[in-house]
Amino acid sequence: METNPQPSSLEGKENDSPSVSGSCALISRLNQEDPVGSAPAHHNYIFVEVPMPWLSRVEESRHFPAGLQQTLGALAEQGHAFRFLAFVSEAEAVATAAGFRRVIHFHRPVSGLCASYQKREYVIPEEKLQGLVRALAEEGSELEGYDAYAVTDSGVRDLFVCTHGTRDQCCGKLGVPLYKEIEQRYMHTSNGAVRVWRTSHIGGHRYAPTMIDFPEGRYWAHVEPGQLPALILREGSFQELFRNYRGWGAIGALAQPVEREAFLLEGWDWIQYEKEAQIVKKEDGSASVRLHFRSPDGGKAGVYEADVAVSGTVPTGGCGGEPGHAKQYKVTGLKRLNTEVSS
Repeated sequence: METNPQPSSLEGKENDSPSVSGSCALISRLNQEDPVGSAPAHHNYIFVEVPMPWLSRVEESRHFPAGLQQTLGALAEQGHAFRFLAFVSEAEAVATAAGFRRVIHFHRPVSGLCASYQKREYVIPEEKLQGLVRALAEEGSELEGYDAYAVTDSGVRDLFVCTHGTRDQCCGKLGVPLYKEIEQRYMHTSNGAVRVWRTSHIGGHRYAPTMIDFPEGRYWAHVEPGQLPALILREGSFQELFRNYRGWGAIGALAQPVEREAFLLEGWDWIQYEKEAQIVKKEDGSASVRLHFRSPDGGKAGVYEADVAVSGTVPTGGCGGEPGHAKQYKVTGLKRLNTEVSS
């Protein structure tokens, strides 16, 4: 379920931090925590470019747009649900001219089958920024007034790596090297098909380096450089990334473990399938889940059904945070039912 953003939800991290020895990310790895089910489920994301450096509360950073914090707070009070994140790139290829800000918006319909989020991107004068953010959050007709600043792309993939180390040391020490690896090895050789960005706190710093893959909206944990060919180029099997997959942010936590099992069975073609999750029954932390799917050409359709339950917990902590426990999920009774497709 989505929650409306409050000013305190704008916090993030960067790379000015000490060693990660005894860190939350190390503890997560040592305890072999399975991250599936930890992907935040939001239907709307609003990314606004904010040059570095970032403070722990990114809205207090000196380059945070004047008045934007108040606008975001007012939108939250009015009941508009969205996830705000600051982002930036160090690459000249995507540099924004002085006096302008880049804004990227991802939206997933509340219901119905879908394979990815719908994307809007703008490079807009700073004095028009608050009006655009308000229009994006409200999803109203006023958006048409910003068409002159829209950026058109054809299938560009955006990878957002959490590098906000002033919020948590793990995101700085582990996220920054991953960001640079992707920029140097993949962004500059993709002919514009792949972009990578530094982003403020996306949640779950114990999964550092953690990232979101848009427009799909998939969350990844503990990503190693050697796994990037599988993650970015989709080489080899999804099995290599099975334990790095936090889940698909377009569906809820209890449906995410089932979606991962279907992903494993279907392979990389799965990411192109339109999907919708349905919780049939929910009780005491367990649920019966139905995952409807359809191939892009409509030639294949069906439903995955399974039961999901909390199988236990693993300890969490480190980085100065209070010790806690993370839920671990187990999928049972998985079955696929084919749906007859009309010719």
